[in-house]
Amino acid sequence: MIYSIFPTKDATLFSKVSSSPYKLRQEVNTGIDEILFIEKVVSESLQPGITNTRIVMQFDVTNISSSIAAGSITNPTFYLNLYTSEAEAIPYEYTLEVKPISESWDMGIGRTTNNPKTKEGVSWKYRFGETDGTQWSTLGGTTGSNGNIHTQSFVFESTDVRIDVSASVADWISGTENNYGFLIMRSSSQETDANRYGSLKFFSVDTHTIYVPKLEVAWDDSSFETGSLAALSADNITLYMKDCPGSFKENARARFRIVGRETYPVKTYTTRSAQLTVKYLPETTYYSVMDAQTEDVVIPFSDTYTKVSCDSEGNYFNLWLDGLQSERYYKFVFKVENRVYNGQVELFDNNYIFKVIR
Repeated sequence: MIYSIFPTKDATLFSKVSSSPYKLRQEVNTGIDEILFIEKVVSESLQPGITNTRIVMQFDVTNISSSIAAGSITNPTFYLNLYTSEAEAIPYEYTLEVKPISESWDMGIGRTTNNPKTKEGVSWKYRFGETDGTQWSTLGGTTGSNGNIHTQSFVFESTDVRIDVSASVADWISGTENNYGFLIMRSSSQETDANRYGSLKFFSVDTHTIYVPKLEVAWDDSSFETGSLAALSADNITLYMKDCPGSFKENARARFRIVGRETYPVKTYTTRSAQLTVKYLPETTYYSVMDAQTEDVVIPFSDTYTKVSCDSEGNYFNLWLDGLQSERYYKFVFKVENRVYNGQVELFDNNYIFKVIR
């Protein structure tokens, strides 16, 4: 299964005075901005001449921790995902780092466009705001002493972020480290050198789009026990969802049944329709979830994490609906490996649409 956790809070930290249009200082809070910045400015007119921005972001992993302790999740992998809204003047190659934060902080309710600027809440200098006065032990966000640094290097490719942060989340779940979230920044060497690295803008938890940052949890929850069922081995098959209502509550944990049958069954003289006989799909059958409106992939195909299971009743897969944004329509897409149509693996997406409701 691939399950998403959305941030409880996030903000951008601005290191020093920056040029127009932001004109931000290191005390300013941006807690409810819809955009997060990773930006570096190199200027002869600023003293010192290099300014940087970083992102702080926190996720609640309590439910996942409970599921791991109960044994319903085993050997999970965790990925931090951020989605680009805009990229300007970025180089051919660059690196981003993610580090666990070791001190608590408040998100605040500031925006970059506020005038006067909001100075209550997290900033480059303060953890809770100027009035409280508690500074980071290390300006720009204090990180843990356990040495976890998660990196992603980009070489002329999509600027979306997807970084394996499993080691840090494992420390939070085990209690080895407190969960104060992540600090996202350019690599230390790229923050301090004299090169320009342009501007990366990512959607925040306050975005009104589907591109909310997320901590993706992936684990293999599949089981394949066919019992007395026969294999579906026809060249032409049709897939359909069984007993699938059109909507699900956002906190539901549902089991979906997927049924395959021969598209053109051989006629036989019997009192039972061949279409009522359940046969199991190959073990190499996978599911994906797309946003029905935008057709963006929300849960991608994975040979490890989105395998369709089987029991004595037929094929199925599980999905935790609170890992999807509510009040949106989604659709399932299925893939059966080794089934090729016009030179490509055949996909089944015959309007398997559902809605997640509050």
